[in-house]
Amino acid sequence: MSRTLVVTTTFPQFDGDPRGAFIRTHWEQRASAGDQITILAPRSAWCHGGASGSCLVRRVRYAPKLLSSLTGNFGILENIRARPWRAALVPALWVALRRALVREIDAERPHRVAAHMLLPAGWIVASICHARGIPFELYGHGTDVDVLMRAPDRMRRWFWSTARVAEQIHLPSHDKRTRFAESFGLEPDDPRLRVEPMVHCVPTPAREPAVEGERRRGSGILYLGRLIEQKGVDDLLLAAAMLEPGHVVHVAGDGPYRRRLQRLARRLGLRVHFHGFVCGSAKERLFDDAGVLCVPSREIRGGLSEGSPLVIREALARGLPVVASSVGGIPELCQDDGRVRLVPARDPAALADALIDVLRGRAVEEAPPEPDAAASH
Repeated sequence: MSRTLVVTTTFPQFDGDPRGAFIRTHWEQRASAGDQITILAPRSAWCHGGASGSCLVRRVRYAPKLLSSLTGNFGILENIRARPWRAALVPALWVALRRALVREIDAERPHRVAAHMLLPAGWIVASICHARGIPFELYGHGTDVDVLMRAPDRMRRWFWSTARVAEQIHLPSHDKRTRFAESFGLEPDDPRLRVEPMVHCVPTPAREPAVEGERRRGSGILYLGRLIEQKGVDDLLLAAAMLEPGHVVHVAGDGPYRRRLQRLARRLGLRVHFHGFVCGSAKERLFDDAGVLCVPSREIRGGLSEGSPLVIREALARGLPVVASSVGGIPELCQDDGRVRLVPARDPAALADALIDVLRGRAVEEAPPEPDAAASH
């Protein structure tokens, strides 16, 4: 039996938590195939209850629980932006993860180690496993890759001095792989760099997607994801203000931009429902009641961009059309699917036009057929 030790700073805080659920799904699938999986994840202020499933999850304490807010809730970068004092917890998290990793390696003797998020888990795993000669692989997902690529040259050289011996470095899109290779002076087709959008982690719909002729129950506009700057939800709200009155926008997810977005929605006089994080039946209802999923992502200062938002695949699996920005790994994820409309990023007018076209198209498709005039006589 293969024994794999996984280190990640993003992981569900409790059963049903959608944050980091794709990482849990990935390793649960590996465990179902017969591998022995142990996961090291920080204990955060939001953790409660145990973690069911076939993976052994060990929580790493890096601060008193009430102060352990660097991880969990949002991503590390967003948590620091929301509360700058949390940056002081970075050294404590680094030391705690490093000690836990060494302790686990000595106790379990894993065949390989994997790290999710290149910073900080990837760097910690690379440095320890390189020194001990243990095979390891690294998974980058989005912001962590962008931050590393924008780091000072000295920091990137230090990272690469150990990461270069990784068996695989998984990146979420060809766009990210090309940028990563350029940043580290590698060939774009370097065999160590593997594109891994993790689409196999898309949850199975609770019911079959709508078949032709079946009316959907609603025509709302759905956004599902974190409420952070690069997700562009304010562009969605500006686009919604250009639509005919009556359209409802459902925003599912949370983040440090939530209050700002709520103020913008009020100022624009929009009908916007903010649902917070959703999962299970609540998430299924939002998908069922939507007429279109909108993914208005954009690149922001510092080079932070989009990876491969799996919510697009979730929507398509449910028969829901998608309007999305052509940025980051989104075009690759769509693979020329005719149900996806791509628009330029940071263009609310183009976003509005695409939403109108898709919603009107669905209305025409779902409208009951006109009675046959000849048959009525």
